[in-house]
Amino acid sequence: MLISCQYKPETPPDYVVSDGTELNTFIKVNLDNANSSRTTTFFTSIDLEDDTTLPQITSMTLVVHGLSYDYQGDFQSIYNSVYDVGGISSTLIVAPFFSNNGADNAIFWNGAIWRIGANSEDGQSSFLLLEKFLTNYVFTEKLPNLKNIIFIGHSAGGQFTQRYAALNNLEQQYENYTFKYIVSDPSSYLYINHKRFSDNANQYVIPTDCEGYNDYYYGLTAISSFTDYRDDLDSSTIVSQNINRLVTYATGTEDLDNSDNSCQANWEGGGSDITSTSQNSRHKRALYMQMFYDSLYTDEHRHQLFQVQGIDHNGAGIYRSIEFMNWLKVNLN
Repeated sequence: MLISCQYKPETPPDYVVSDGTELNTFIKVNLDNANSSRTTTFFTSIDLEDDTTLPQITSMTLVVHGLSYDYQGDFQSIYNSVYDVGGISSTLIVAPFFSNNGADNAIFWNGAIWRIGANSEDGQSSFLLLEKFLTNYVFTEKLPNLKNIIFIGHSAGGQFTQRYAALNNLEQQYENYTFKYIVSDPSSYLYINHKRFSDNANQYVIPTDCEGYNDYYYGLTAISSFTDYRDDLDSSTIVSQNINRLVTYATGTEDLDNSDNSCQANWEGGGSDITSTSQNSRHKRALYMQMFYDSLYTDEHRHQLFQVQGIDHNGAGIYRSIEFMNWLKVNLN
């Protein structure tokens, strides 16, 4: 059996400093809101505010931090991995910072609900802020040869990425780009129908012992009332678009903890009565998410999964792994 290892980071250009020096190019985004001057920051590897056309850029990787809010560390890991596979000259790296407080006039979300696309305290959806950044600064004449749009997220960042992959209609608006998503070991997933796999019954069932198990953000029930991001969401549209999206699940084989022990989340790992984190772990839930598509949407879906041997709940461990970099080699082109 092949055992995963991690690359030692190369020494990248001075722009990214391994000791965590603050990034020095960024975009401040604020939705049109007369009641708020607050902004969300998108850190970028390239200055997107000058007039220089960059025909060499063919891919963008945007990495969403987790609840550690370590956007710098995630940016560094992705930058180094793209650098190591030879893609840095043709790739724009982006790391947004979704704040949990109002310091520095930042838009902020109590309870980290930015990870499900919900509104900030002053009424700004994290999904809409992402889209404003992309449409105003990335999908422009500055990057005429851009073709690959890659969203990456670990843990809470994985929650953001997986739900955005299912709910957005940006792909329909920008059909000249190829959108891809890497979802790394979130504590829960958005399911697109009422069925969950029962370990006890050894088959898919409709749970009867967990009220709200299929409510958003675990499922699609009441999705039409989730209007922070879009007011035209319906389950049939979400199902049909989601199974066709290029979603890849990445999971560490030793990611055996779990921060969501609710019955709704436990049903994503075999049943509400399976409460031990080692038996209802992030790793298991990732495997069950892929199994869900393989079992119930066999000939329709475009979802896939890779495992990183020996890695626990460690975003850098995923992003610097051979498996992840092998995926990058294929998908940056």
